[in-house]
Amino acid sequence: MRADLVVGSRFPDLVLPDHRRTPVQLSKLADGYPLVVSFYRGYW
Repeated sequence: MRADLVVGSRFPDLVLPDHRRTPVQLSKLADGYPLVVSFYRGYW
């Protein structure tokens, strides 16, 4: 586990691609509300 990922701390403000491969910044997506980030395997 990374040292900067600690339970209860803020998640790093990442920029990730959405389903259309458009970059999305997590802080703009959340717009001040709590956010759950879930990663899943797209192809089995």
